[in-house]
Amino acid sequence: KATVMVVDKTGTITKGKPEVTSVTSFSDLDETEILSILSTLESKSEHPIAHAIQTYAKEKDIQTKSISDFSIIEGVGLRGSIDGVTFTAGNTRVLKGMSEDFDVATVEQEASKGNTPVILRNETQVIGVVYVADKIKEQAIQSVEKLHLLGKKVMMLTGDMQGTGEYIAQKVGIDTVIAQVMPEDKLRVIKDLQTQGEIVAMAGDGVNDAPALAQANVGIAMGSGTDVAIESAGMTLLAGDIGKLPEAVKLSRITMQ
Repeated sequence: KATVMVVDKTGTITKGKPEVTSVTSFSDLDETEILSILSTLESKSEHPIAHAIQTYAKEKDIQTKSISDFSIIEGVGLRGSIDGVTFTAGNTRVLKGMSEDFDVATVEQEASKGNTPVILRNETQVIGVVYVADKIKEQAIQSVEKLHLLGKKVMMLTGDMQGTGEYIAQKVGIDTVIAQVMPEDKLRVIKDLQTQGEIVAMAGDGVNDAPALAQANVGIAMGSGTDVAIESAGMTLLAGDIGKLPEAVKLSRITMQ
């Protein structure tokens, strides 16, 4: 009966194994120093982007430093003190409250090519930006095509930048994108759709998807995702195969018949 299929981006439409594509310095620190600071911050995170940055730093034999006063800023990024300096890393929300203007245009341009920016700043200025890209799952395009043939609207929710979200959606053929969403925003979007009379199926794989998966009329977890997502959902796609989504719709219809 579901009228809308809501899908998360990272780990659902994309493989959830992002890789570093480039590093840009906006300070007197070089690429090695930027990666050393960033991989130190990211060493405390379980996010796929954190793993990508750590892997890249290890491949280049870049050492991590010691860190204190570490904290996760929900929906924004990470903060910690390294060598007596407080650094913050994350999405464009980290720029809030900065005393110095930063030209976001270059970051947005990269985002429109599918590269996710991880911005590193200290208390006053942007130090550098690391760009990370995640490959689309081979089955994603075909899966969205089949869902359309089954009469379903497909919407993507992502905490990523608008440009990155639109790039992925365009490649896959998704109808609507809502980007830069916080975990509670995902839940609100599901509730709003239900208020509008839609019957919502939601597919996701992460901790931040769990409340939305529980709220959806049908919660669908990726078997490759977190335990809390699997526990919150009513259905699990084994091996995180998004290609099984239209099959699940067909199987349900046959079962009800």
